[in-house]
Amino acid sequence: MSNTETTNLEKVLKHFGAKITDTYSRDCDFYIYEEATADGYSVFVATDSPDNININDDVYYYDSELGEAFTTALKSGKCKNIYLNSTDNFWLDEAVDELITEI
Repeated sequence: MSNTETTNLEKVLKHFGAKITDTYSRDCDFYIYEEATADGYSVFVATDSPDNININDDVYYYDSELGEAFTTALKSGKCKNIYLNSTDNFWLDEAVDELITEI
C-alpha cells in the first residue's frame, strides 16, 4: 500500500469512525479473512458473525468481491472494529478509492 493509499484508508476509516486490526479478536464487529476448503482451495469469508457463517452470503470464491462486502460493512455504521488478515490487498485499495470519492 502506498502512502497515498494509506492516507486515504485513514481518511475513510475516520469518516466512518472505524478501525482495522490484523489481530483476531471477539471484540471485532466484522471479519474478512481467507480460509482453505477441505480439498485445499482458498475461499474468502466476510462476516459479522464468525461463529455462524452463512455459505451463501459470507463466503466468496474470488477476493475481488471483498471490496463490496467491506464497503457495505462500513456504510452500515455497525462495523467499527474490523478484522482483516491483511491490509495488503488490491480489493481494499479499490474499495478505499471508491469510498474516498463518495466522501
